[in-house]
Amino acid sequence: MKAVPIVIGMAAGITLASAAILSMYPDVSRRMMRDSRRAAKFTRRAVTRALG
Repeated sequence: MKAVPIVIGMAAGITLASAAILSMYPDVSRRMMRDSRRAAKFTRRAVTRALG
């Protein structure tokens, strides 16, 4: 039961930190989406080459 407040506090802290970063740098979310797509494409290509 003592872990519940810790987990709630961590989640709130992560949320507040994310909101602060996104308010200072509004293009961060677009960059993260772009980079994640690029990483997924690279990973898919590497797996295809390794298995094929």
